[in-house]
Amino acid sequence: MATSSHSGGDERLLSERACGISGADNAMTNGFILCLEDPYDPEKRPQGIINMGVSENYVMHDVMKDWFNSINFQWENSMITYNNYLGVYELREALAEFLTEHTKAAEPLNPEQVIVMNGGDTCMEALGFCLAEPNDAILCPTPYYGAIKANFGMRAQVNIFPFHLSSQVGPGDTAPFQLTIAKLEAALKEAKEQNVNIRALIVVNPHNPTGDMLTKQEVLDILMFCKRHSLHVIMDEVYMLTVFNKDVEHFSVFRLKTSELPDPQRTHFIYSFSKDFSLSALRVGCIYTWNQELIEICKYMLCFQQSAAYIQYLLAKMLRDKDFVCKKYLPTCQQKLSDSHQCVTDALDELNVPYLCRSAGLFVWADFRKYLSTNTFEAEKELLERFLANKVYITPSVAFYGNEPGWFRIIFSRNQQDVKKGMERITEVIRAIGSQPHHEGAVNGAAQPLALNGSTGDKGADAAVVKTGDSSLEGLLSQLHVQIKDSDWLKENTTDQWKSTNPETFKAFMQEIDGGDK
Repeated sequence: MATSSHSGGDERLLSERACGISGADNAMTNGFILCLEDPYDPEKRPQGIINMGVSENYVMHDVMKDWFNSINFQWENSMITYNNYLGVYELREALAEFLTEHTKAAEPLNPEQVIVMNGGDTCMEALGFCLAEPNDAILCPTPYYGAIKANFGMRAQVNIFPFHLSSQVGPGDTAPFQLTIAKLEAALKEAKEQNVNIRALIVVNPHNPTGDMLTKQEVLDILMFCKRHSLHVIMDEVYMLTVFNKDVEHFSVFRLKTSELPDPQRTHFIYSFSKDFSLSALRVGCIYTWNQELIEICKYMLCFQQSAAYIQYLLAKMLRDKDFVCKKYLPTCQQKLSDSHQCVTDALDELNVPYLCRSAGLFVWADFRKYLSTNTFEAEKELLERFLANKVYITPSVAFYGNEPGWFRIIFSRNQQDVKKGMERITEVIRAIGSQPHHEGAVNGAAQPLALNGSTGDKGADAAVVKTGDSSLEGLLSQLHVQIKDSDWLKENTTDQWKSTNPETFKAFMQEIDGGDK
């Protein structure tokens, strides 16, 4: 805490809320700072830290940079004067058209309902400020994107009321970390018992860090839950175009007509250019809302949260270049993400590390629990420090406010050579731990990893975390490959064992394949 040197005793120089911000300990932020201080470069800094922890879409930087450098974009007077606090109309209109097309919206979106701000995080903060009073709370399932807590709490002073989703497939579940209405009802009941005033639910779809996507029925169920309890619902869809499996489709809230929304006045949507378009530094996001009162308030309050007019006009031009966006950028991005995702999952398969195999997002949620010395966040921190010592950063579960230490988010949205090098460094750490005779993993209290083949737990393959939730032919074949490779039966019934127990059959078999020469 900052103090003065006045003789009258300690005196705070800064406000208590400011000191609270400076004293915050966030694993995600701390890891990001380390990567900035010691960045990896294959030529200039090969011993730097490979950043596979911060969710940025690096794979399309060159394509996006080439487009920016190729256009003749001239300054105009409107770019250097004050503009509508809701955002320049050209971008609001372009966003409405873009979102209508790419979410397969049931009806055209209205540019007047688009509110442009300087980033998706700022959109959350604005909604927290407008929808809740200080010390009210937002319902949020864990694990969740770690910045959500700060987005609502740092300045709007709105709390997060977390409820934990489990990696174990429980009654009524069909997948790990599944969000169900029963769990929402239980969490809301718990909040009321603690006299916590819940004002809204936030849902990230596709989810960060799991990559899960909601079905139409799940979206409708969530909207009905919020309607039933008079809660606002915030649908964060910033990863909506990172779906890299052509057989899988994202269901957006926009695919419902306004007349189908149970409570449109309490339904709000967030999007940004940071993830889909690799433009995190440009700081542009938007809210789409059906609540006219919220729009009117934002006309006045967003003088603090505007994006530069020049950037807004630039992005409007980009969105309207459909040859670039639809024919080049998005298909190329999705293919690159698919290739890099395969690179990470291949390495995890080789290590026999379980993970959620999903078809969206920039990351893989991987289960390293069997490599913890104990089932604690201290042990998770020790594993993180070993990764950092080997110059690779992946984000631990503590940064996502979950309750199962040992899960890590691995970002694969980098060029494949960097991804391969990063996975090599992860592999070195895991193999070093696995080779230590004193390392007993779960027997020292660490949680059992999820079953790969039904050998642990009582749900068998239904509880397997490796490559679950992907019903495409490619995903099913990949899951079969992993389960065969990790089969206990194959490990116990080797060819050498069969040869020793069936010598006559083996001899006849060899004679048959060798044409009877032996």
